[in-house]
Order: sequence, then C-alpha cells, then structure tokens
Amino acid sequence: MTTLFDSTVNRDICTRIRKLNPSSKPVWGKMNVEQMLAHLYLSLQVNFGEIELKRSMLGISFLRSISRRILLGRKPFPRHLPADKKLLVKEAPGFSELVGKVEHAIRMYIEKGHAVLSTNPHNILGKITPEESAF
Repeated sequence: MTTLFDSTVNRDICTRIRKLNPSSKPVWGKMNVEQMLAHLYLSLQVNFGEIELKRSMLGISFLRSISRRILLGRKPFPRHLPADKKLLVKEAPGFSELVGKVEHAIRMYIEKGHAVLSTNPHNILGKITPEESAF
C-alpha cells in the first residue's frame, strides 16, 4: 500500500501540491483549489486528532464494507463523494498559506512517523491501521 510514511510518496505529493496555482481547474469535484486544499488540510487534522468527527451510525453498520472498498481501495476516490460538514469550507484562507499548511502537515508523516496519528477511530471505518490512515 502506498502511504505518506514513504518518503518518495510524501515528496511526490508535496511536489504535486506545489504545482497547483490559484487558477488550477478542479479535477477532483466541485471545490475550487483553495477549498480543496482547505479540505485536505482539515482531513489531515482529523488524522492527527486535532479535529474529531462524529461517528456515522449508517457508515458503522450498513455501509462499512462498501465504504472500506471505496476509501481504502486502489482506485482513486470517485468524484463528488459526500464529506463531513466539518471538512467543507466556503471561504478558504489564501492559496499560499494553504499550500504551506498542507505541505507541513504531509511532511509530519515522515518527521513523526506513526506517532503523528490519532488513535481515534475513523468516523465511518472504525479502527484502521496507521497505513490505512496515511494512504
């Protein structure tokens, strides 16, 4: 499994983020580039335990196996998946600030290893491994 704990993968992701610019066209769904970066940064904060999301009873019971395939599978995420409201922003901080925050958060996977991750269960998947959390 490819994860952010791998220094090559980590570096490649940071490089891709640095290639974005404020006028980058969305290929990830409806969000503009600032909203996408803010969403990514908030998602990383969830992984680090800085933001806690409510557990989804529907996800915990009925959708867990389907969600596991979608969220942890080898294919890219499908477009327009729903996201927790805490991970959505209408107005994001400046582009440059967001790029710096996201890069710093991604580098934390290399600098701190598994210790960077929260032990809180995933809001839909429940207990997952550090590698599953950092794919």
